Amino acid sequence: MKLIEFFGPSNSGKTVALVKMTKRLRKNGYSVATLKSTPHVLNYEKDSKDSVKYLEAGSNLSIAVGKGETILHLPRRVDLIELLKHLNYDFLLVEGETGFPMPKVLFLNEKEGMERVDDLTIAVVGKEKNPNLKAKRFQTLKNIGAEDYDTLYDVVISHAMPPLPGDDCGHCGSDCTSMMVGIIRGEKTYKNCVKLSKKAVRVEFDGEVVPILPFISSIIEDVNAGILRNLKGVKKQGHVKIEFDLRN
Repeated sequence: MKLIEFFGPSNSGKTVALVKMTKRLRKNGYSVATLKSTPHVLNYEKDSKDSVKYLEAGSNLSIAVGKGETILHLPRRVDLIELLKHLNYDFLLVEGETGFPMPKVLFLNEKEGMERVDDLTIAVVGKEKNPNLKAKRFQTLKNIGAEDYDTLYDVVISHAMPPLPGDDCGHCGSDCTSMMVGIIRGEKTYKNCVKLSKKAVRVEFDGEVVPILPFISSIIEDVNAGILRNLKGVKKQGHVKIEFDLRN
């Protein structure tokens, strides 16, 4: 699954753009989950309207995460890394800042936005000739017109990235945000992540090896290890082989 975040001030076109990207992705055969993040307490009447828009656009799953709750009727805020373990879609389109390391697209309104550029920002959507983009620190950003949805779609397809573990374990010598910045800039790869470079899981289907992302490998390993450790005769360490038949 690849992630990308649309962020910026209110009334900058984020929701409309996310709806259009969802429709385009679904039309081209991709499965899509959408997520809206807000630092405020969720307003069910208001926030559910955006969820409905995303679902009507074809989103396979719509999630809203607020200050103290999550629309999925969970009575607490759920970290994005926890949600990712339950999602199996080609793309997750996020509206609002989550703090989770992923490529980000900044949407501008008439008065503000550029001050929110950070190292994860890959593109800016707003005025076609924004004078602020001439500054040296902004020259690497893709400048997209406010209604240039074709270019925005190309950015989503080419720049959305699979997730890092997001737990800042430090085994690589840095945090996950720095790692993602390095990956976006082409200075690092997912192999630099110690957790994701572990290839502990091998999946075969009818004798053929199934390609599996390191992130999914980690989930399979963690879930099954947790279950198996409760079984009598299973030690904390050792080689495990599980076989089952999907024909029944």
